[in-house]
Amino acid sequence: MAWSLTAALSGAHTIGHAKKENSGYDGHWSTVADQGKFNNGYYKSMMTHGWGPERGVGNNTAKNQWDRIDVQQCNNPHKEMMLNTDLCMAYQYNTKHA
Repeated sequence: MAWSLTAALSGAHTIGHAKKENSGYDGHWSTVADQGKFNNGYYKSMMTHGWGPERGVGNNTAKNQWDRIDVQQCNNPHKEMMLNTDLCMAYQYNTKHA
């Protein structure tokens, strides 16, 4: 069951984004070019982009996420981000990056 749920959520991340008013998180899981397309852009972003922690999203100390740090995102309306669950899925069982 857990892997089925993971597959469903990952599929949603390929086309969607997070909004503070819905989840407390803020940003897109893929680039502008891949946003809204059911493709592997989310997975490529997860593995090939640089991510750094953003603590206290929206001044909520219980909400932390990973922001893209390999490109400048200041005042960018298409903010790219990942959650712990995204990056753990990529790296927890990936012995190549352990």
